[in-house]
Amino acid sequence: MLLNKVKLILFFIHTINQSNCVDLNDITCEDIQDLKMQYPDIMHVTLKDHPNYIFSYNGLKYCPVHFSHLVDYEVVPCEGIEIIDRRLKYVINNCIDYERYTLGYAIIVNAIESLCFTYMYQFCEFAIEMNKLGANISLYLDKFSENLHSIIVPIFNKEWISPEPYECILNVYKEHEYKYKNYEFNNVDEKYMSDLLSCKNLMKNKVHFLTEPPEKSMNNMSEENLISIQRYNNKIIEELLTKGSDSYKFITGYKYETSCLGNTYHHSGTISNIHIFLPCGHGWSCGYCNVLKEQCPVCHQQITGTQAIYIETPVSIVEKDLLDLQPRCFLDGREARCISCRNQIKDVHPPSKHVMMPCGDGWYCSKCIDNKNCTICRRECKDKLCVNL
Repeated sequence: MLLNKVKLILFFIHTINQSNCVDLNDITCEDIQDLKMQYPDIMHVTLKDHPNYIFSYNGLKYCPVHFSHLVDYEVVPCEGIEIIDRRLKYVINNCIDYERYTLGYAIIVNAIESLCFTYMYQFCEFAIEMNKLGANISLYLDKFSENLHSIIVPIFNKEWISPEPYECILNVYKEHEYKYKNYEFNNVDEKYMSDLLSCKNLMKNKVHFLTEPPEKSMNNMSEENLISIQRYNNKIIEELLTKGSDSYKFITGYKYETSCLGNTYHHSGTISNIHIFLPCGHGWSCGYCNVLKEQCPVCHQQITGTQAIYIETPVSIVEKDLLDLQPRCFLDGREARCISCRNQIKDVHPPSKHVMMPCGDGWYCSKCIDNKNCTICRRECKDKLCVNL
C-alpha cells in the first residue's frame, strides 16, 4: 500500500514537471496555448514585413528560431501561412489549424523579442535626444529601469532573447553614474551618447516587427514630444507584456542539456535547485540522488560531498536589485554579474564564478569571493567554491 502511494506521488511529480516544460525540439499545440495564456495581450498586435523575421531563401520563405538554446533547427519554413499585416492571433490560429506548431511558437517568441528590443532601442534614442537638449532624464530612467526589471528581465531569464543589449545599457549607466548626481544627465555628453548609440546598434536589425510602438525617428524633437513618446512606449510595454511576466515557464529540450549524474530524468530545466560536486566544483546533482563516492564525469575525481548553490545576479540599472537565475547548464554562458561589485564576471581576471560556503550564494567574481560576509544572507564566509558547470 505504501509503495503504491509512493509511486502515485512520483507519478504526479513527473506529470507536473512535464506540464511545466517545453521541449523545443517537439513543440505541441498545448505549448502554444500555454504561451498564449501567459501573454494574452500581445496576441492583438499586428505584424509587419521584416527582413530578420521573414526572409526568403531558394524561393521559399522562412522564419528564424531565436530561442537562446541549441536546438535541432535554426529556421522553420513559413510557406502557406500569411504573416505580414495580420494580427498575431490570426497568424497563430492558422499555424494551429495546419499543425505548424513550431512556426507558431517561434513567431510568438520573435514578436516578444522584437517588442523588448524596440522598447530598449527607443529608450536609447530618447536618452540621446534628451541629452542633446541638456534635459534631465532621471525620472524616466527610473521608470525604464523598473520596466526592465519587472517585465523584460524575466523574459531574458526564459532564455528566449539575448541579454547583450540590456547588459550594454546597464554598463553605460554604471560607467557614467560617477559623473552625475542621481543620474541627472542634464549636460551634453558626447561619450554618453556614443555609448548609447553602440547599444542601439546591437538591436537595430530586430526592432519594429510589430506596428506598436510605431516606427518614428526622434531626431531633433522637442523635449515635450520626446517625453510624450517615452510615456507612450512605457504604456505599450506594460500593457502587452506585464501579465505574462510573473509566471515562469521552464524550457528544456535544447542540445547538450545538463542532466543529473544520478538520475537522467532530472535535468537543469525541471529542478528547483542544483548541487555542485566537491571538491572539484563541477556538476551537477539534483539534490535527491546519492552521488557520494562516485567519480565526477568531468575530471574523474571522487565526489566527497555536494554544495547546494543559490544563484542571483544584479539586473536593475538604477537600483541594485537582484534576480534569481534558474539553475540550468546555460547559467555558465550568461553575462553574469557579481552580486557584490556588479561587474560582469567575464571582465574580471580570472573570469571565474564562485559561491560562498556554507550558504551557497553567488555569483561572486574572483575578487569579491574573499569578502568576509555574504552580500545576500550576511552569513560569515567559511570557505569558497569555484563553480565549473
